[in-house]
Amino acid sequence: MPRSVFAALFLLALVMPAAAQAQPEGPNLFAGALTISTPRGEFDDNTDTGFGFTGSYVRSITPNRVVGVGLSGSFMGYGSTRRRAPLSNTIPDITVDVETSNNTAFVLGLFEVRVPGRIQPYLQAVAGGGFFYTTTSLEDTRTDEVIISDTNQSDATWVWGGGGGLRFRVWESTPDPQQAAPDREDSPLLSRVHVDAGVRYLKGSEVEYLKEGSLVTDDGEFDIDPRLARSEIEVVQYQIGVTVTF
Repeated sequence: MPRSVFAALFLLALVMPAAAQAQPEGPNLFAGALTISTPRGEFDDNTDTGFGFTGSYVRSITPNRVVGVGLSGSFMGYGSTRRRAPLSNTIPDITVDVETSNNTAFVLGLFEVRVPGRIQPYLQAVAGGGFFYTTTSLEDTRTDEVIISDTNQSDATWVWGGGGGLRFRVWESTPDPQQAAPDREDSPLLSRVHVDAGVRYLKGSEVEYLKEGSLVTDDGEFDIDPRLARSEIEVVQYQIGVTVTF
């Protein structure tokens, strides 16, 4: 990850006041976001833009809710093909839908520094594992029910990166006025909801994966090995979602 990301994280942590808000929010943060993943470099030559979702949990480790650690997971599909084919060569009069999906999943440890307030800028550093796999399923042509499925190819690699964004508060719980005095040690913690817009850069080691449509040759025969792609991983993820603190 670029050194500038680490420098920004430490600078943001140093400039935070000891008490950033009179009425603190809870130490737990859950986030869910729709995600668009755009490949970069050689990875861009072999894959398309991915669409999926990201979920995160962050636990504050400082009383002022500035620094937190947690986990983040995301799932995205970067390509799929669908065709209708006979169930078998010996039963050509029964057809099924054959769908092949190319997917990625990331499981990451997360370190976050944020500025508490109604508008919260934040920076994150992440590292963990990236998983790439292609599955094929047979589906009923009338109900789309999956009859059988299998994983055609899978591989994994280490990934690391960083990012940031802004959270905009849209809701806040209302505490009991008699218990809301900020100088009281037992003052209740607030629950808050934010709209969250962010971006994340991920880079990883070399991995093998299948391109979209690479399981079927021109004559319709099944083939894998000659069509395996290999490259380092480099993606930028754009996220829009909601966070809840309590």
